[in-house]
Amino acid sequence: TLAQHVYNDPKIDNAKFDTKAWVCVSDHFHVLTVTKTILEAISDRKDDSGNLEMVHKKLKQNLLGKKFLLVLDDVWNQRRDEWEAVQTPLTYGAIGSRILVTTRDEKVASNMQSKVHRLKQLREDECWNVFAKHTSIDDNLELNNELKKIGRRIVEKCK
Repeated sequence: TLAQHVYNDPKIDNAKFDTKAWVCVSDHFHVLTVTKTILEAISDRKDDSGNLEMVHKKLKQNLLGKKFLLVLDDVWNQRRDEWEAVQTPLTYGAIGSRILVTTRDEKVASNMQSKVHRLKQLREDECWNVFAKHTSIDDNLELNNELKKIGRRIVEKCK
């Protein structure tokens, strides 16, 4: 959620990125698949190549000298060598390019060799505010107490 707010923040538009892309990285990580997904997100074109070298070349061409923002969301792969293979064509972007990685695994974050921001758990009242906002519970004054109790139990379980 925080990454989405950053990605969609108007200040990001003022940062004058030539391109922005959001890529969901599954736990079934494969270098070619992830690299193709990044290429497709940046170029807005499907790529049917099965050759990693060709995909790297196309991605490099699409990024060469361009300032980009890339979000790699929900990363689980811990293998540094695979990440280095994915990152190779990303090094051709312009100065000021950024890659934002979201993960729940601290080892993934350290393998990315980047600045780590640990998000703390929300307090229960903050969780309730988020829950209530997204379910419109607080907007409905006539909502019965039973539904509020259920909502509070959900918030308590989800933390």
